[in-house]
Amino acid sequence: MFYSITGKVVHLDALSVAVDCGGVAFRLLCPRGVLSRLEEGQTASLFTHMLVRDDALELCGFGTNIEQQTFRLLLNVTGVGAKAAMAILSELSPDKLALCVASSDAKTIQTAQGVGAKLAQRIVLELKGKMMDFELGNGVDYGAIQNVSADGGSEALEALCALGYSRTEAARALSGLDVSMSADVLIRAALKIMNN
Repeated sequence: MFYSITGKVVHLDALSVAVDCGGVAFRLLCPRGVLSRLEEGQTASLFTHMLVRDDALELCGFGTNIEQQTFRLLLNVTGVGAKAAMAILSELSPDKLALCVASSDAKTIQTAQGVGAKLAQRIVLELKGKMMDFELGNGVDYGAIQNVSADGGSEALEALCALGYSRTEAARALSGLDVSMSADVLIRAALKIMNN
């Protein structure tokens, strides 16, 4: 119904922003990262998603079209409601979430408030092929990261995780390497990449 709203910020709180658009103030629920970039009195333009419930209509606001699309993708995952999707986007940017999905890093997804182990695993499973279609523009090859786990890099990936690196960090470092090398060589090369 609403694609975006542009207007003057008239109120901010911990969960939402009110934007005056032609004399009508719309309240939008937003991820923390979006709220932190807004100030009262400034003009803001937010992409929107309308939640239709039995007892209420609510608007959600996002700083970018990618955040909006990611929110909608999360809502399509079994068991993820608006509150969980907003919590995930408050904790992880869309490209960080895509990296977590590509590298099967459910632990990082669990850092979002209210997201447990089973739900995080379901998010990884159901979004595995879908998030790679996003053009995030950060130069990261998500296909290569996803292939690290499937190819010979899984042993090196697990070893790097045992050293304290997240699956996302380890998979990103391994993604540019030839996974046909031995695990020891892969680990040393990935450590050099991560420590530079």
